[in-house]
Amino acid sequence: MRRLVIELYGKELENLKGQSSYRNIKSAELVQLLRHDQDEIVGIWRIALNDPGSNVEDCFKDDGVTIEASVLEREADGGEASLVFRRAKPQPGFFLGRGTSKPGGAYMVGFLFKDGRLRFTMVGTQKQVKEILDRAEGSGLKYRVVSLEDADFGTHAPINRLTSKQRRILTLAYELGYFEVPKKITANELAARLDLTDSTVVEHLGKAKKRLLGEILDKA
Repeated sequence: MRRLVIELYGKELENLKGQSSYRNIKSAELVQLLRHDQDEIVGIWRIALNDPGSNVEDCFKDDGVTIEASVLEREADGGEASLVFRRAKPQPGFFLGRGTSKPGGAYMVGFLFKDGRLRFTMVGTQKQVKEILDRAEGSGLKYRVVSLEDADFGTHAPINRLTSKQRRILTLAYELGYFEVPKKITANELAARLDLTDSTVVEHLGKAKKRLLGEILDKA
């Protein structure tokens, strides 16, 4: 299984502010996922409003997505943030949502909306994660890959000899077709997705390949 953390940003996210469920939300974080299937997503959220005096439940009324939303408690930091129980319909129209709206698809296990950026944590097979990245690439939205890890690697697997940054860059390069002939993505494009410079990406790819080859050949 793969674990992907992807962050969306840019002017395109301004469209969220036109939706009633985001109009007055300063930040929203999924604290605990309780249920996630083709029918609904149920979880506990930490919600902070631009206007703390507003009613949290009102933010989700008539948005066409929320089935139920109720405040569990206000936190002790002046009452700005609330813990909210929310049941909502999956959103297959959103490029990350198609895989989460059916059994066997990649699952969203983390969500954070803050400072105009939207961060998702998804878990799925290599094929499912690749589909998410392909949809992100074709959506026209600006995004960066925060992390991409394989939970199936054993403690003695060669890839665990890499640093976290080397593993992140190498894994994404593989997922997006950097090593295919012809390449499906250039080092420049890969660097943009990782929010790194071209030279940093090339340097870490070189070090990762050298270290992996060393591990493999030493055991041959």
